[in-house]
Amino acid sequence: MDRDPLEQRELVITRRLKAPRSLVWRTFEDPYLLAQWWGPESFTSEITRLEFSAGGAWHVTMRAPDGAERLVRYKFIEIVAPERIVYRPVRPPEVAGRPNLPPTYVATLTFEAMGEETIFTMRAEFESAANLDFAMTGGFYAGTNQALDKLERQLASR
Repeated sequence: MDRDPLEQRELVITRRLKAPRSLVWRTFEDPYLLAQWWGPESFTSEITRLEFSAGGAWHVTMRAPDGAERLVRYKFIEIVAPERIVYRPVRPPEVAGRPNLPPTYVATLTFEAMGEETIFTMRAEFESAANLDFAMTGGFYAGTNQALDKLERQLASR
């Protein structure tokens, strides 16, 4: 049986986080807390801009263990506190013409309250199945899960 084309271009990651929704939400809206866990293991992040509202910009500088820096920019599409955040990456103009850039996607994050825990779901919808495959090969899935592991450790320490 063939898979639906939307399924083939969508990645879904769900975590049951052992923290109340208000705290999980705060780790996204507070740039200090966000910087503590954003990015893959062994990377550090600096949030250089966070306009936490629809249409707002979110800029992150991620540093690899070897010191290499990667500037990542996002634009918030929708924010419905404390239930949903929708954003997409924005390619900086200085690299827009370069080949082999990661494909763009729209990420929808949902936060479902379950007593003192939160069901967190990320849906990343790519433009095509080929773009999703490219992102997976480039470490999108692994890096996202590593970041969520860091988030779980941060929540456990509070």
